[in-house]
Amino acid sequence: MIIDAACDSEPDGAMVEWIAIDSSTTPPTETRTGDRSCLYPGSPAPEPPNGGEVAEPAVVITLEDFQSQPIIAAAVISEPNNFGLLGGHNNFWADVEEQEFAFETLGDQVRIRAWPVAYDWNYGDGTTRTTQTAGNAVPESDWLLVETPTSHAYGETGDYNLVLTTRFNGDYSVNGGPWIPIAGQAAVQSDPHLISIWRSDNRLVDGTCAENPSAWGC
Repeated sequence: MIIDAACDSEPDGAMVEWIAIDSSTTPPTETRTGDRSCLYPGSPAPEPPNGGEVAEPAVVITLEDFQSQPIIAAAVISEPNNFGLLGGHNNFWADVEEQEFAFETLGDQVRIRAWPVAYDWNYGDGTTRTTQTAGNAVPESDWLLVETPTSHAYGETGDYNLVLTTRFNGDYSVNGGPWIPIAGQAAVQSDPHLISIWRSDNRLVDGTCAENPSAWGC
């Protein structure tokens, strides 16, 4: 434990207090000993007092470490596929799962788990929304008619690129030990999802396109 004290026999010295760790308990208990030593960059660590052993430094997974994992982005799905109607409830949902990664660092085996907890939707028309649900598929009979927590009604026709950012919580385990929460959330952006919004017009027609190929709607 670093404390505020002077260690000036070499540059950049730091005073630390030794802590006794009892590994026979679950979780291990830590007790301050009152014994102090100076640590200097590039110099060997001092011997612990009373014949103790230096504990291996704990592995700490930071948010930067978490964000650097190859977390697979959510796949954005629209119903109907890549097509919607002006003013309709165009349904979108995210296909994403919990993921796990394993690697070794400084001889320690580390496992990291990541699971989605929030979804930042940018519908491409200036409208944004954050949800705690990934959304879900709806019956074809409900397409464009039923509003869902993740659907969106566009006010203009055209092509839009919807961009989804999924936020993940995570935890990690070192050498098979307990799972430790990671401070912060990893944000993973999906590839833009193109959606074409059309206008729907209704007219009465007489005959078929085979009979009159130049008729409206043919």
